[in-house]
Amino acid sequence: MLAPNGENIAIPSRKHRVLIAMLALAGGKPVPRSRLAGLLWPEQSEEHARNSLRQALFAIRHAVEGHGPSPVVIDHASGWIEKGALASDADALAEAAATGWLDLSGDSYDGEFLEGLSFQDEALDTWLHIERDRHRDRLIDCLTGFAAAMEKAGDAGQALAAARCTLLHDPYHEPAHRVILRGHLERGERARALRHCDTLQALLESGLGVSMDAETRRLVDHVRGETGGAPDSRPAPDHPAPDGRPAQNRPRVAVLPMVNLSRNEALDGVSETLTRRMIAELGRFSPISVVAAATMLALRAKDLTIEEIGRRVNAAYVVELSYEAAQQGGAVLVQLASVDSGTQIWSRRYPATALDAPDGQDRLIRAIVGSLYQILMWHAAGDADAEPRDNAGSEQIYLQVFYHIQRPTRAGMELTRRLCDRLLLADPRHVLVRESLAWTNFHCAFNGWTDDPQEAFRQARDMVLAGLRLNDREPYLLSALGLAQTYLGDSRAGLDALRRAVDLNPNDAEFHTWLGTGLTCAGRIEEAHAAFDLADQTNPDYHPVFLFRADAHLSAGEFERAIAGLDRFLAVLPEYHWARLLRAAAHGALGEAETARAGVDHVRQTVPSLDGRYLRRLLLAREAGYRDWLTERLGAAGLP
Repeated sequence: MLAPNGENIAIPSRKHRVLIAMLALAGGKPVPRSRLAGLLWPEQSEEHARNSLRQALFAIRHAVEGHGPSPVVIDHASGWIEKGALASDADALAEAAATGWLDLSGDSYDGEFLEGLSFQDEALDTWLHIERDRHRDRLIDCLTGFAAAMEKAGDAGQALAAARCTLLHDPYHEPAHRVILRGHLERGERARALRHCDTLQALLESGLGVSMDAETRRLVDHVRGETGGAPDSRPAPDHPAPDGRPAQNRPRVAVLPMVNLSRNEALDGVSETLTRRMIAELGRFSPISVVAAATMLALRAKDLTIEEIGRRVNAAYVVELSYEAAQQGGAVLVQLASVDSGTQIWSRRYPATALDAPDGQDRLIRAIVGSLYQILMWHAAGDADAEPRDNAGSEQIYLQVFYHIQRPTRAGMELTRRLCDRLLLADPRHVLVRESLAWTNFHCAFNGWTDDPQEAFRQARDMVLAGLRLNDREPYLLSALGLAQTYLGDSRAGLDALRRAVDLNPNDAEFHTWLGTGLTCAGRIEEAHAAFDLADQTNPDYHPVFLFRADAHLSAGEFERAIAGLDRFLAVLPEYHWARLLRAAAHGALGEAETARAGVDHVRQTVPSLDGRYLRRLLLAREAGYRDWLTERLGAAGLP
């Protein structure tokens, strides 16, 4: 839910979000309170259900206070939303169905209805599935008609976009596959057309055990006859990413349906829900590509090796999930395997004591996908010490950029700038390269690798704003913008951008960490630690959180805790100068002058320009008392 100015309005309760959806779907017509209460709280008595409804309506009205009048209207018998008071993607789809025009430039039609929500209540879950089926059918009908109209009008680009969007929701939709095949032929892309023929045939045979219909078969025969040769066996290209980049070049992962290895039959129904939700949450990470749930669930009955699965769905990685019985309530075992080698590259066992509770599922899935993403990206980046070859693809270059941003050195930042220049030259619309350039500036500012840290922050902000003009819903860009704004002294704008990043992807420890950093700079230390706790829950191995939580400890005078965190961070990045200086200040505050001086001397030998004046420029956004304390403490340890 967004306010008129674009600010996010937090509605944390799932049932409250569904209540808003129910009223919005009514098209301005009153919905009886008895129906709302009965659907949302069927397990309660009528009196208690009505009381829960009153509390929900009050909570929604409270959430929108300060953003304008509440769109929800209630009386003693009904609740409704005045027509036109609230815009929704569902209304936009209904209008598109009436007008015949779809705007496919954003991501409004990528997910399912109320994506990610599930309930244990049978009545509510039934309502949810009915609505999902209804909206999915309307969307596919609308996309199919739009694709046909665009083909007839000669707009192959819009037709292809509509067909690919259709396949996100129904990978077996043959009319959409035919649009794609005709589009490839029209543009002379015969090899891509052949690959798509092979992928379509394998998809139908492996997923449904059926052959193509007659019209599709005639088109496929035409494609193969048109090319005059044997089909190209390489996998077909994937759907484009939201920023327009081909998804097949990003690390692509397939999540196998969870296997219940226990005797608890009640978990059989939970397994599919967990699989679907995990695929949906993993799909929030824009640097990777995730195979759709419908495709993976269709493969569950097949006896296939990791290599065969990878070939079937064009994935480089496969995730295996299993539930195992244990004395302490069971565990979910997660294993990540490489398709190329057929070997396991990572595994972890997670306690599963609350799988029957939605919040328990949330915590479990968040912890799994947060760690999975980092491990997958690290493995995909591989050994990235050398500059890529001249013929390297854009995503290969981006993975090396990712490697150096995660392991920053002065030489690595110089190489990163060159790689980013190559990326922008080859692909000016590559969104994430802007975030990488911003982080290059951040690392240089914190380590004294630039003349003016404030200018580095300004350049980072400008780079990110250029990326947001291409995609204003990319959380990595919003997070980098939030940090830049924070260190430039605009704490309010910084925190707003950082919270938007967390809202878009709460599964990435990075976003919680930078939100905690923004809160630290704003002097809100208790809230900062709450954000750092969420980062730990999401990925306990995400090392930057140790540095920035230590900064919060230092601000609060908790010097021993700060040193413990900085030691953990420096064990991973021993040459990160900002961490060494903070640790030196903490040792100095504890009266350990010799240790503090050794830390400052180490930094001064490497970067003589990193002095007290530089630090004051770096920390312009921090409270004056903290700046004075830090520079005074480091001055006592030998920092000029």
